[in-house]
Amino acid sequence: MRLFPLFCSFVLLAGPACAQQLALTPATKPECPPAEPDSLQISWTAPCDNGDWLFDTQTGCRMWDWHPEPEDKPVWNGACRAGQPNGPGEAQWTEHGRPIDRFVGTYRDGKREGPGSYRWNDTVNFEGSYANDVPQGRGTLRIDDVVLSGEWNKGCLTTAGKIVAIGVPRASCGPVGKPTPKVADR
Repeated sequence: MRLFPLFCSFVLLAGPACAQQLALTPATKPECPPAEPDSLQISWTAPCDNGDWLFDTQTGCRMWDWHPEPEDKPVWNGACRAGQPNGPGEAQWTEHGRPIDRFVGTYRDGKREGPGSYRWNDTVNFEGSYANDVPQGRGTLRIDDVVLSGEWNKGCLTTAGKIVAIGVPRASCGPVGKPTPKVADR
């Protein structure tokens, strides 16, 4: 519960600068179902907002954005296959002409795969392994001075009685205190 004021401060300060939804539950939007007070969800494919594809005109790759505005754009510095990022590189999203989210790592067929680093801003980032576009395996999430580290499973981490979800709905991670069963194949 000690983290709640910290997360609220972050959400209020970050405002529209986050290209991808950072949702702290209980949800602030009425159409989003409430969840446990000690859970966190960071989503780029999740339940309560709709996004759209943005097109990098330099590479011909399309990249996902949660809150696209007409002037927003991604820049992918890497190979592009079939209109999607493929292989190692850097993705930089801009919002209203300002750089925001940044991913450094590998994409396979348009999805994050293998070691990578995702930075939402100067104080919020994830470093670890990805599979099928979400954290899988060893990884660390940093939010200001809070560090949550451990074995991620399909975008979920359960640690110290808290559940964190990145790229998946928080509800898919199971109830607090009961980690989701680990799966062997990816």
